[in-house]
Amino acid sequence: MPQVTGATHEVGVDQLFFSTTDARGVIRHSNNVFIELSRYRRDELAGAPHNIIRHPEMPGGAFKAMWDTLKTGSPFAAYVRNLAADGSEYDVFATVTPLSDGGYLSVRTRPVCTNLFDIACAIYREARAVEDRAIAAGANRRTAAEQGLGRIAELLAGAGLSSYEEFQNAALPAEVARREKLSDGIPVRPGATGNLRVMLDSVTTIADGLGSWMAGQQQLAELSASLKAAGRGLTQTLEDPRLSPERIAALDRSDPRVKPLADLLDLWTQMQGLVSPLVTRLVDTLAQLDTNGARTRFRIALARLHATIVSLFTVELIDGVGDPQCSTEAIPDLIESLIDGVTEMERQAQAHSALADQAVAYIGEASRMMTIPNQLLMLWTGSPASTDPALPAAAAELSAAASGVVESVGQRLTELDKLAARCQAINVADGAADLRGALDSFATAASAVAPS
Repeated sequence: MPQVTGATHEVGVDQLFFSTTDARGVIRHSNNVFIELSRYRRDELAGAPHNIIRHPEMPGGAFKAMWDTLKTGSPFAAYVRNLAADGSEYDVFATVTPLSDGGYLSVRTRPVCTNLFDIACAIYREARAVEDRAIAAGANRRTAAEQGLGRIAELLAGAGLSSYEEFQNAALPAEVARREKLSDGIPVRPGATGNLRVMLDSVTTIADGLGSWMAGQQQLAELSASLKAAGRGLTQTLEDPRLSPERIAALDRSDPRVKPLADLLDLWTQMQGLVSPLVTRLVDTLAQLDTNGARTRFRIALARLHATIVSLFTVELIDGVGDPQCSTEAIPDLIESLIDGVTEMERQAQAHSALADQAVAYIGEASRMMTIPNQLLMLWTGSPASTDPALPAAAAELSAAASGVVESVGQRLTELDKLAARCQAINVADGAADLRGALDSFATAASAVAPS
């Protein structure tokens, strides 16, 4: 391994690079940018373990998180510090995606979300310190990495994140969106001809379509946040301590001024017992919808990143950069990543629709169940008896609380119904058929370029 010199070099905004490995992490293919940034020769990288570029400052816990995720068949994303052949270091935002043959595709970009990058670096420093102490105490590297990963989880929890997945689901879309704002865009090669021209045109169409999907995800994210907030608000309203069963049971029902209110509040308590489990299921569904939305945004950003790297790789082929034979051998892996990305989007779209439909059904059922007690309580709160100055203090307090709760429940359910309907109307993967058409065109043209 090269000695760390302390020298640094930066990855350009448009210097996206990729590599593919086998199941053991041995490098199979890469683009020319990886050669430039790693400062190894192509023949030195081909067949070498991917950790040839691992920086000693990186905690083992970060890589354990990666392998734990990849073993489930899911992609992984993280900030990483790499070490070049000359001992200089460079920072990247890396994604790793499983391939069907057991290998992996890794795409790296320049980190452009400084706040997220700084959080990751601070967490890595603490995790590495934990691992160094464990090793000094006699632990092996596997055990130390487990402790490092535990520290990473603790620090993420302290930052309000329930898991590493939640962090990567936020980081990847943010990085892709920010990088694209800073980028010069997908290169244009008007002189390209033949299959390479078809490949570039097709992958540009794919990238544009995925870009539209990304833009639509912001609206979905805002809707999801509003739905969760409204769901929590409904739960809090139904659990209003002012209308507790104990306070209602304490009312003097022998008082004719109090008995009508007590009877209505008894009915409210009974209905609350029926509605609360339904609201619990609704809140859980809204949480699932929010998680599905975050995963969808992650997948769209990943597919967009893959489309961008494929377009840049195609430009390399058009420009004749690098080793053509080695380069074209990577095409099947890149095609697979694009096809899988669109397929996953369609699956996520189905999950979104099912969850949105379920949320709408729960909201409708809750509204129907609350109609009668709401109407009866409204009759009470609208009657002169509810404002009778002679009403006992305890009953007056409950009457005022009931009035507020009735109004709040109605508002929450109306808000939820409107938000869920809007969420239900969003087509997460609109235009997927067009993307598949462009994918087919790319695959056909690429099959004529790739070696048989």
